[in-house]
Order: sequence, then structure tokens, then C-alpha cells
Amino acid sequence: MSIWKRYELLRPDALADVVRAAPVAYWPLGLLEHHGWHLPVGFDGIKAERICIRIAERAGGVVLPVMWWGGLGGHGDFMWTLYQSPDAAREIVVNTVEHLITFGFRAIVLMMGHYPWEAILKDSLPALRARHPDVLLIAGTEISIAPELELGGDHAAREETSYGLAALPELVDMSALRPGRDASAWPSSQPPDPTARHPGVSFDPNDPLFAQLGADARLATAERGEAGIARLVDHVTRLITAHIGKPA
Repeated sequence: MSIWKRYELLRPDALADVVRAAPVAYWPLGLLEHHGWHLPVGFDGIKAERICIRIAERAGGVVLPVMWWGGLGGHGDFMWTLYQSPDAAREIVVNTVEHLITFGFRAIVLMMGHYPWEAILKDSLPALRARHPDVLLIAGTEISIAPELELGGDHAAREETSYGLAALPELVDMSALRPGRDASAWPSSQPPDPTARHPGVSFDPNDPLFAQLGADARLATAERGEAGIARLVDHVTRLITAHIGKPA
């Protein structure tokens, strides 16, 4: 197991040591967004962070604090969701990646726990790669980083809940998937206009599957989630070690 560190906890000399030993930076890109009755609102960022840590345990490097301030998606009208300007989010990510490269990191992983990060960064990532051809920039969701793995994804439904049961089980409460809520689940007790609702998402607070998009979350298992995460971790670890070699 390689030694990895949290970026924000290190002193300058310690960060320099990491860059010499394993110049890899992992940045979980998340969001604060309603993820059904059973998952935390920070699910996307926590999921991404825990996957990053598992890769760092094998390839070394540093894990940056979760980037919580993203945007886009079909849950902007839900209580507790905090969407931000995509332009502002994009500028923060691009600026940070440029600085990390200047600091000496030769491999950067942008693990997008919130899937719309791909749309936010779709024009920026090719430009970053073109400016820095010697840097390995791995960016995407658990689905898109390695399409050949054919991992599944959804919103708070069977796939994400399976990842949650595997990666953050202490924060998942399957017993919360029950009826009994009312319109007070909406900001100002006002549900969004039907014409503004994202197709396929449950907008009935009394529905145990409220806010979900995908197969029934009650079908989720930790084994299903672990099988996908383990394959993803193996894949990304191989890419990193092929680029920078084994951690010193």
C-alpha cells in the first residue's frame, strides 16, 4: 500500500516530498444535491473522494478537498440542493489544474462524482491536455473514465446506492426509503411546475423513490457496488503507474 496524504493538511516541505515521490493529485468533483431519502446530499463528492482515496492507497499522491460547487442537473428545485454557475465552477477547476501542473504534478485525476461536470468541462479538458501533453489528465465519472468497463450510473437509484453501500455504508440509510412525506419536502412547500420536471425523476415526496432516476434503489447491494469500484480503481491505478512508475 502506498503512502498518500490530504493536500490541505500538509506543510510546504511535505507537499514537495509528495511531488518527488508520487506526483499525483486527485480531485473529487462533487455537488450538494438531493439524493433521495436514503443518501446524504453530499453523496457525489463523498463517493468520488472515497474512490480517489482507494486509488491513492495504491498509486500514492495527494487527495484535494472535495470541490462542492458545481452545477447543472435535474434536481435544482429540490430542497437542500445548491447549484452554482457552471462558468464559475469551470474557471475554478481550470485555474486549479493549471496551478497543480505548475507545482509539479504529472498525473491529475478529476473524479466526477456529479455527472454534469462532464458538460461543464467538455471544452476545457481538451485545451488543458493540448497545453500540457506530458501530463496525464484523467477526468470523468465512474462511467466515462473507462467506458470499456461498462459500469452503470443513475441518480440515487440502484447503481449509485450500490456504490454508496460499498464506499460509504455508514452514511446510507435504506430504512429511509419509505412513504410518509408531504409537500413540505419542497422549498416553500411548492413543487416545481410539471413542465420544468426532469423526465424519469420521481417528484412525489410520498414516494419512497422520491428524487431517484433509474432502477429501484431497494435493489442495490454492496457487492454490486464493490465490483464496479474495484474494477475502476484497478483501471485508473494502472494508467497512473504506467505514466509515472511506482511511487518512490
